[in-house]
Amino acid sequence: MNNRFVLGIDVGGTNFRIGLVEQNGKLYNFTIESSSILTQSDNPFQSFKNYIKNYLQTYLNGELMAISVGFPATVSKDKNKIYSAPNLAGFNNINISEHLEEEFQVPVFLDRDVNYLLMYDMIVHNIHQKGVTVGFYIGTGFGNAIYINGEFLSGKNGVAGELGHIPVLHSKELCGCGNVGCIEIYASGKALYRIWELNFKDTEIDEIFMKYKDSPVLKDFIDAISIPIATEINILDPDNIIIGGGVVNMKGFPIDYFEECIFQHVRKPYPALNLKYIYSLNNKEAGVIGAAYYAFARIQKI
Repeated sequence: MNNRFVLGIDVGGTNFRIGLVEQNGKLYNFTIESSSILTQSDNPFQSFKNYIKNYLQTYLNGELMAISVGFPATVSKDKNKIYSAPNLAGFNNINISEHLEEEFQVPVFLDRDVNYLLMYDMIVHNIHQKGVTVGFYIGTGFGNAIYINGEFLSGKNGVAGELGHIPVLHSKELCGCGNVGCIEIYASGKALYRIWELNFKDTEIDEIFMKYKDSPVLKDFIDAISIPIATEINILDPDNIIIGGGVVNMKGFPIDYFEECIFQHVRKPYPALNLKYIYSLNNKEAGVIGAAYYAFARIQKI
């Protein structure tokens, strides 16, 4: 009997990751590429399709059951179309699922990348599906996923959970999404990169928390990250709080100060006195495996 796989794809603003996953979660031929090989082409989506085709021709040795793709984007409620991907040029207003299903003749599942990251973390940490679980993933942008009683919160248009795009009072800076004053301008990997360029270019960016975590500009940055997190905690009073992403996993990231900032901003006495954090494992494979888990669950319902 042939092995049966889901092709899991995790497309990020900086890198995209791809791999073939069996239903038991075993991952094969995991590959990381720079997202620039897509975005710098004349037709990013065509380059994306071509990459998938070449990958499958090279590595698939069995039955392809589905393709499951996570994007750093707002996605339509029917999970077919990308509306807006501010950190990934060339993918706005594309019906991803329809085009890929036509090309590869298998079911295609599309969702926000952070939903797949949260699914992976919930499985790895054995988190019960009942109750409210929130995930905050600070990478190139500020990602947020919300899981309530067995389902991801989707909303009327499918675009719930855009926490990185809540407005900051009096800010006049333009966000990549087209709005002015989004918190992601100040609380994201992109923001940290600007801080590094202006203040710490004598040091490798991966080392800035090791050397300068007590500097006022980095402490302000940590506080900026904590504000949207505290905001959502105050609204939802979640059972589980998962925090991850490339920024939080940087060497020397000041976890204690970060949690102090969150505590400062959340409502007292509760939820402030009953906050428990689960830190996402720094696993580059998480989005790919989470995407596959989601697809296998959906296939069983079809």
